[in-house]
Amino acid sequence: MGIAVQWDNSEQTVIRWDFEQVWSWDELADSARVSSAMIASRDSTINVILNLAGTRSPFGKITAHHRSAFDYIPANLGNMVFVCRDEMDIAEMLMPFFPNYQVMKSLAQARKHIELQIA
Repeated sequence: MGIAVQWDNSEQTVIRWDFEQVWSWDELADSARVSSAMIASRDSTINVILNLAGTRSPFGKITAHHRSAFDYIPANLGNMVFVCRDEMDIAEMLMPFFPNYQVMKSLAQARKHIELQIA
């Protein structure tokens, strides 16, 4: 799979998406649906890290079908943090789908940002 979705901590308060270099719009939509189910399964606020480091834009255009994956946003969604070095073009393409986002240069910075938001 071009995007791996998993819990980033044992407390299950942070979900991390790890993008491979090659990924598709279908995989993005599937990842959104999986994340929404994970978030909705918890009562606490859940933050999400999208690790775009080392990836590139997918081929083709996003369709209404893909966009529909972002129609449902669980009420307990917290911060969205994009990790990107030189991938800002990809982050800017994805940002309209995600509320409350920040951009960090490393996974360590993203985790620290979320930690400070929780404290």
